[in-house]
Amino acid sequence: MSNTSLKTTGEWKKWREINWTKVERRVFKLQKRIYRASQRGDVIAVRKLQKILIKSWYGKLLAVRRVSHNNQGEKTAGVGGVKSLSTEKCFVLAKRLKLNSKVKSISSAVQDFAGQILVKMALENQWEAKFELYSYGLRLGKSYQDVIEAIINCVKLQPKYVLQADIVNDFECLDYEQLLNKLDTYPTLRKPIRVWLKDGVMDGKELFLTEKVIFPLLANIAFYGIEEQIKHYAETVNDKCQGLSLIRYAGNLVIAHEDIEVVQKCQHIITESLSDLCLKLKPSPIRVSHTLHVCGEEKPGFDFLGFNIRQYQVSKNQSKLGFKTKIKPSAESIRSHYCQISEIIDKHKSAPQAILIGKINPLIKSWVNYYSAVVNQKTFQGLDNLIFQKLWRWAKRRHPNQNNCWIYQKYWPTIGENKREFFSSGKNRSRFRLLRHTD
Repeated sequence: MSNTSLKTTGEWKKWREINWTKVERRVFKLQKRIYRASQRGDVIAVRKLQKILIKSWYGKLLAVRRVSHNNQGEKTAGVGGVKSLSTEKCFVLAKRLKLNSKVKSISSAVQDFAGQILVKMALENQWEAKFELYSYGLRLGKSYQDVIEAIINCVKLQPKYVLQADIVNDFECLDYEQLLNKLDTYPTLRKPIRVWLKDGVMDGKELFLTEKVIFPLLANIAFYGIEEQIKHYAETVNDKCQGLSLIRYAGNLVIAHEDIEVVQKCQHIITESLSDLCLKLKPSPIRVSHTLHVCGEEKPGFDFLGFNIRQYQVSKNQSKLGFKTKIKPSAESIRSHYCQISEIIDKHKSAPQAILIGKINPLIKSWVNYYSAVVNQKTFQGLDNLIFQKLWRWAKRRHPNQNNCWIYQKYWPTIGENKREFFSSGKNRSRFRLLRHTD
């Protein structure tokens, strides 16, 4: 077994002299070996490599660097009330960074944060090799676009019944001893994780919302195995379960199949699986619908991660299947986005136009980027019209004694090819233009 990552602390004398490319490359090399060992089921090799990474000087340096970057990016006081770490403190923290250490350097919270990053680096790739194919969220290289693509591939050729549910993310009732047994790791990693879990549960924090970096990984491990049980169920019954699909994004679940009885049976299986860890599905958002037809009192389609997925009947000339699958921003997401912009406009009734534009533009840009890959033209046009009406009332309130033409010329001047924009000129010839969703 190679110990190439075990280096002395004297390799670099100053924090700024550290070759971070070399550090990241060595840590990545170890993580890659952990991933491959986990893939082939070599538990002994996985644990040996994890021990090397935990004791590695490079691993400790990288963990401390991520702590310092996190603190510098925070608008608040930072982790443990420490806004920034000096280079001397960074080296002290890296040298004293040991799991189960009784010596608390710099700050207990900062040391715990760095320790969690180090443990996560050791565990993450081991579990990435095990996680299910359709498990997304809180994972390396997985995003909401992957989820939406998986849902499209699941329903695009055949209408299906869909169960949508959320796993309760209030972990006060979590049986963390069962989770530790599921984690199946060696004592050096097990002890600090037990302490972090106990602190998080006793504080009444939700694992998905906490700042503690290890908790999202532990949440994914807690949910691991649900898809395997669904697959086992599909194999034990007749052939009608071949088209069964389960897609999970963090604690959000979607189960799709053409038979509603199969979907309902899967709900019972998931409930029983979660009960082992004292978790359960949220009762309110559990919804069974059909992608094409009305299902009971439920309308066709379903909402997931702010998207509305629905199928529409069309003629055979438009599609040989007789229907088309469309994904749009959900009505709730549209309403929430407009309310945010409307609230900003109301709070800046007397503010300069440039400041108002600077507050609205980041919201529009981020929201449009999120929905840029789905059917959105009519939605974007509708939002632009609503925002124009809101801004028109904002301008009329500022100038009650002026006519409409004067107000329009002042706040919506002509720019470029006879195109009117909500536009303002600031100091030093700076220009501020309100972005449009359709842009």
